[in-house]
Amino acid sequence: MKLFYGYLILLGVASLTCTTAQDSMTSTSYSSYDPEWYDHALLRANLLSSYTGKETLPYYDQANQVTMGMSLTKLRGLDLFKGTIQINVRMYLDWSDPRLVWDPAQYRNITKLHLLPSEIWVPDITLFNSNSPSESLMSGVSAIVYADGSVLYVPPMHLEATCTMDLTDYPYDQHKCSLKWGSWAYDASVITIDSSSDTIDLSETFDHPIWDIIDTKAAKNTDFYSCCPGETFEDVTFSLVVRRRETHGRIASSVVTAWLILIVFLISPSSAGVRIVFAGSVLIALVVLSAVLSAEVPAYSTTRLGRFLIVGMLILAFVSVVNGLIYRFYPKEKPGQLIEGDGSSPPRVLLIIDIGAFVSTAIILGISTGALFV
Repeated sequence: MKLFYGYLILLGVASLTCTTAQDSMTSTSYSSYDPEWYDHALLRANLLSSYTGKETLPYYDQANQVTMGMSLTKLRGLDLFKGTIQINVRMYLDWSDPRLVWDPAQYRNITKLHLLPSEIWVPDITLFNSNSPSESLMSGVSAIVYADGSVLYVPPMHLEATCTMDLTDYPYDQHKCSLKWGSWAYDASVITIDSSSDTIDLSETFDHPIWDIIDTKAAKNTDFYSCCPGETFEDVTFSLVVRRRETHGRIASSVVTAWLILIVFLISPSSAGVRIVFAGSVLIALVVLSAVLSAEVPAYSTTRLGRFLIVGMLILAFVSVVNGLIYRFYPKEKPGQLIEGDGSSPPRVLLIIDIGAFVSTAIILGISTGALFV
């Protein structure tokens, strides 16, 4: 019995010792980290508890000033058929909210705090020419709030915007694409917008294998809409000019193939049948090049290269007709057999037609080739 009571006493002492040690460790842990955490939590709670609502504007007695900037991180590409540009960007928005002001001295000199955009007011800045139904700046990225009430919001975004494509100079084409940002609901008397820079930041942009960015611009604009007479709306438009990197392969293959037409006239007129077969082979090559171009470019006939290929096919049709006439009227010893060698001389009119067709074809090809590079 004494042993039993002794065992209980030892067990109680051990439990009391473990509890005391655990309480001591917990107290030490909280005493090391709790004050700063507590001040952040208290500051956050005080700011949000007194916040009048994220749907209400910071200022009603004056315009709310929003400053915008854009940093381009990646040009994903241009869709020529959809008429869109795809880019990855970081947007920079600055504004002031007097409801988010605090005294750092009361919170262990905390000068900034991170809050979710769903917890505070965020301007309804929207990409007007987005290819999707809506492209707003709301995301899950926290905004940085400073003690003086200024807010910095830097959301990363994947954008697809409409862009007017000018394919006349394809494959040496360049395009100017714009992204128009503005308040969707408020006019300039409520929200004014300005740009933090006159260009797009390209310091962290990755190179694209097909497109080069040759110029950027950011500009503030004032717009008027028929829906709201007497009201002005402000926007910031970011523009970038991109130019295709070209290795001249498309132009070279098309020009070389088209100029092969002249070889037709180097074949003896007595072999007009061979001329027609060769012209047909060149025509097939031009048709294949046209098919490839039409798969790369919408309405390829509006491009200089497309028009060049069409002219080449028309010339081949003309050359085939001329050689058909020569084959028909060239002197023959037997039906269907042309005279070879000096057995007979071709009529002078056929010779004139042949030379005239050669000269005309060379002139037209020269003019068409030059038009590719004007």
